Amino acid sequence: MKKNTEKWTALLMTAVMAAGLTGCGNAGAETQGAKQPAAEQDQTAQSDTGQEQQDAAAEAESGGAAGGKVSVVLATNWGEGDAKYDYFYPLFEKFQEEHRDTLDITLQTYSTEDYKTKIKTQTASGDLPDVFTYWGGGMMKDMVDAGLLLNVDDYFAASSEVSKEDFEDGAFEYYVSGDGNAYGIPLESTRGIFIANKALFEQYDLEYPKTYEELVKVSEVFRANDIIPLAIGSNGGTPSEFFFSELYNQYEGAADEIKALAAGGSFHTENAVRVAEVIVDMIDQGMLPADTMANGGWTGSLQLYTDQKAAMTYTYPWNFEFIPDEMQENSEIIPIPQLPGATVDSASMISGFTVYGLVINKQSFEDAAKHDAVLALCDFLASDELTQELTKSGMIPCRKVEVNTDEQKLIMQKTIEYAKDKKLVQVHYTTMPSADAITMMDSSLDELFIKAITPEEFTQKVQAVLDKNNE
Repeated sequence: MKKNTEKWTALLMTAVMAAGLTGCGNAGAETQGAKQPAAEQDQTAQSDTGQEQQDAAAEAESGGAAGGKVSVVLATNWGEGDAKYDYFYPLFEKFQEEHRDTLDITLQTYSTEDYKTKIKTQTASGDLPDVFTYWGGGMMKDMVDAGLLLNVDDYFAASSEVSKEDFEDGAFEYYVSGDGNAYGIPLESTRGIFIANKALFEQYDLEYPKTYEELVKVSEVFRANDIIPLAIGSNGGTPSEFFFSELYNQYEGAADEIKALAAGGSFHTENAVRVAEVIVDMIDQGMLPADTMANGGWTGSLQLYTDQKAAMTYTYPWNFEFIPDEMQENSEIIPIPQLPGATVDSASMISGFTVYGLVINKQSFEDAAKHDAVLALCDFLASDELTQELTKSGMIPCRKVEVNTDEQKLIMQKTIEYAKDKKLVQVHYTTMPSADAITMMDSSLDELFIKAITPEEFTQKVQAVLDKNNE
């Protein structure tokens, strides 16, 4: 049978003009390819406090290793429990074996939140891993300001395996700093989708809601039958932050407001207050889980949906690995219902942006003893082979590669088809100018979702952080 292969250029073309996110694992796996203990995605990463791992890390930091090998540290959140692990780790082991005589790689994996904390601590001490996957935008700002990250033009100038032209136009925008230089290699793009359980809608003889008023009506039916209408909570700002942005983009001028944040624009806007008010109304209408914190996080919200306790949810491809085959078949991607007063047709757009990539420790790259080892590791991480393998996890690549769509999960095939004629829009996460502003937005959304603060207070709290940063 002929394979259905295609370059994903059309799907990616506008997404990369935006700029955002996730993962997991455990810490301190060593280069000998030892299997890591299992770790759930939202659990605390297992610490790398063992004496052997401390010694290995210290040795890697100095660039020395037994037998003349060069020691390097690779950090990521693609650990066990993350959707990418099963596709990344076998190829990583293969790379280790191919370079066993020259490289001694310490692989450190962490859960997402532990990873952010770890990198923040290492940024403060100036002691970052040699190579690591990370977010761009405001998440990398402190590292760039401290001069810790390599301008990727230096990497491309040295590499004979990877070039900047191998990536989609605009894919680097998320990693471009205020000085106009890019400090990350984009690996992953993404799309946000709103999905509905076909069987539940058919069971109660309901049509998919196209307007907010229709959403209210179908929610009444689902609630009466002990079904949660929308499996969307807020724990650490997920999935609420991205859902907030998706709603936000329905209003006039919203897309420009999101884009302007990166250059000092305001968050405390009429549109932001309006969307927050809609979310509060969703809570009052009983559309969301009763406990939005316990049922928040990407995993918690999705679980309600895959267990068929909820009729609809909002998710991203990094979660596709956790949607059972029967639920992929039973799920329909639909536009988010049009909100009151919204002027941008929700059926005409989909959120799409560069979400994750690879960054390089500048000092390590410029260290003559480590340079070739770091270069080889980066070539592997940005390679066609690894990129193509990672697409099987639901990753939309920023690199121009041919992908056998027949090997993709059904929900990914549906996403590709749905996104074909849609305008791609950004989310706040990708344009917030600092990590502390992102953190404030996330924690404030958690408060908004339990009605601990008002819509006005929510927008003011985030704006206060932006104002402080601009002083």
